[in-house]
Amino acid sequence: GYTCCDENLNVVYAHDENGDWSYDFKKMVWCGLTPYIEPEKGECWSEKLGYPCCKSCSVYETDENGKWGYENKQWCGV
Repeated sequence: GYTCCDENLNVVYAHDENGDWSYDFKKMVWCGLTPYIEPEKGECWSEKLGYPCCKSCSVYETDENGKWGYENKQWCGV
């Protein structure tokens, strides 16, 4: 998965269905520029499947339900 960009990185090098992307030349990795917006209670799609919402924007898997992250030793919806 990809992490969110540091605050000082704001140049868009790519855009796709996941949002805007920048490149951290010091770490030599892509990072997400699209801000993570905390869903309001009951809004997260993964909760109806028994999984919490992620606090970060790192995506490790994508399936027919949506994008999945991994936090606190469990899967979560991104």
